[in-house]
Amino acid sequence: MKIRADLHIHSALSPCASLEMSPAAIVGRAGELCLDLIAVTDHNSMENGFTATALGQKAGVKVLFGMEAQTREDVHVLCYFEDRLQAERFNRLVYDLLPATPNNPDYFGDQVVVDGEDNIVRHEEKLLLNALDISVAELVELVRRHDGLAVPAHVEAPPYGLLVNLGMVPAELEGAPLEIACESSRARVLQDYPALARHPLLRNSDAHYLKDIGRGCTIFSASSPALPALLAAAQAGAFHVICPEPHG
Repeated sequence: MKIRADLHIHSALSPCASLEMSPAAIVGRAGELCLDLIAVTDHNSMENGFTATALGQKAGVKVLFGMEAQTREDVHVLCYFEDRLQAERFNRLVYDLLPATPNNPDYFGDQVVVDGEDNIVRHEEKLLLNALDISVAELVELVRRHDGLAVPAHVEAPPYGLLVNLGMVPAELEGAPLEIACESSRARVLQDYPALARHPLLRNSDAHYLKDIGRGCTIFSASSPALPALLAAAQAGAFHVICPEPHG
């Protein structure tokens, strides 16, 4: 089956995202675009993703539990889970690894947890745009221990790409899927980093506004939208990407 997926979407919990990005609005927009699978991947938190997953079950859009975690090396890694209990455990562990730096909404933006009816439940007080006290290798292992999948985000793009900050793909991620930036040229990325030819290179929107959801996505030919099936399809090259025209 063909599974149209956008697995990098920020909600209003991310201070860099628009307040229009409520869980209900995200799921509604995904439905309008006929996306089969999405993930809400806020910085270092899954709180709005839990609501989006519940809404997706009613709307016929599968929503993975997701997060864009920031490691000690300032590398962004997308973390995906299917099991809610595992996701909740992982989310609690990550929150404890986040520095107790208060958010300044006037400078960084609001960080709001929103319910399924677009009501603001609370404001997250810790600044989510911060590095966790965990390395890339430790994070990958933590994700796997919770039956999840770790995919480094926009690996070639500064300032938070894996290759920008580490200069290589560590052994823990050998052959694993990687995300390249939505508007990057795949040919240019492989020209700059030939070793990436050993990896499936996925695309997502990294949407911070409703209008950007689905602008980049990956269409998997997989037996189901379950994580193991998606991983198998990625590693078999059974996917293609849709993305805007690259700049430059």
